[in-house]
Amino acid sequence: MTSNIDIRKNIIISLKSSSYRNQKKGLEEQIKHLKSMYNLNLLLTIFCAGIVTTSILTDLLGFDIFKWEKMEFFTLLSLTLILKLPYEFYELKLLKHLKKIKSLKEFNQLENLNFKLKNIVDDLNNRKKKNLFVIILALAIMISGMLKIFYDDLNPYWTHTKIPTLLLYGIIIFNFIRLNNRLTQNIEKTESHL
Repeated sequence: MTSNIDIRKNIIISLKSSSYRNQKKGLEEQIKHLKSMYNLNLLLTIFCAGIVTTSILTDLLGFDIFKWEKMEFFTLLSLTLILKLPYEFYELKLLKHLKKIKSLKEFNQLENLNFKLKNIVDDLNNRKKKNLFVIILALAIMISGMLKIFYDDLNPYWTHTKIPTLLLYGIIIFNFIRLNNRLTQNIEKTESHL
């Protein structure tokens, strides 16, 4: 019979891994590599999204710090990064948790916590279905940005993508906070029994 701890480990392992994670390497190496890639992506995301957000806000306020008309490249890059970043964070968090629970003993609420963790991991594995609106909005912004890059005169819609871009950032941040709170509570309740 499989123990609840083994079930929990299997749930964590069932998370679809990112391209940065090599499952043939040991857990410590996976965490180290994923952490360095996550930190690099975080810095790039903050930089690109910061420039894009500053451009949008200053344009809306009538200033010309960064011109929105020239932000298509930074917008495309920031969207590519910000869509991936939360999932890299969750994967890193779950791998660190996997490392810690090796010495965990069985306790009464573990089965319920495993059930909740499975729901979270299933949400992460099915993120394309769960975030269809986000994906459609991101694709619309990216297509508009690509048209602006390659066919500048044929894309009069680029000026109208400021608010959708801010909306997309807001949705991604809101979803991240909500899911991260669920995951953090689950991990903390489990690790409190170490």
